Amino acid sequence: MIKPWRFYILYLILGLAAFYVHTRSEASVPENKPLELFPQKIGGWSMTGQARFDERTLEVLKPTDYLSRSYRDEDGNLVSLYLGYHSGGPNSGPIHSPKQCLPGSGWNRLHDEVHTVVVTGNPVPYVVAVYQKDSQKQMFLYWFQVREQILTNEYALKLSMVKNSILANRRDSSFIRLSLMMSVDEQNSIEIGERFIRAFYPAIEASLPQ
Repeated sequence: MIKPWRFYILYLILGLAAFYVHTRSEASVPENKPLELFPQKIGGWSMTGQARFDERTLEVLKPTDYLSRSYRDEDGNLVSLYLGYHSGGPNSGPIHSPKQCLPGSGWNRLHDEVHTVVVTGNPVPYVVAVYQKDSQKQMFLYWFQVREQILTNEYALKLSMVKNSILANRRDSSFIRLSLMMSVDEQNSIEIGERFIRAFYPAIEASLPQ
């Protein structure tokens, strides 16, 4: 005679499997505001150029929507902005970590650390990473975003995405990265990046589904 508790375990396993399949195959894909509508001018910053990736690059990154622009402020400082939105749908790929992609492109990481900038009274954490390629040094400021949650490491990103999938039936996420050529004074480059974040973060937040 089969004991009843074995049926309960079987039902529990089947229920968990059904829940897993449901969250994976029918995850809601929210509509984001088209990134081509992102402002070309905010405060003293104005767009100076915009890039579109080739098919080979898009096949690797697989963003649902993306933005790659350069901006200049009134003092001549240049910042490149990349904003990649991944809906989590069938044609959307995962976010590629800079720690994997940049070394694959020939950039060697010298150091990185987490900083925080306050935007309209709210803290916005981000990673400052310095990379070198031959004699060229470049600074990257970046973070990941899952809805309203801002994340600064890949493990927290994956955990947040799992939580979002279970609780909200969503798998969308975003990657925001600033690129700056290194000045002699590293702190000066960080301050330029933070001025950019303070100016543009409200527009970035408004462009992503919450």
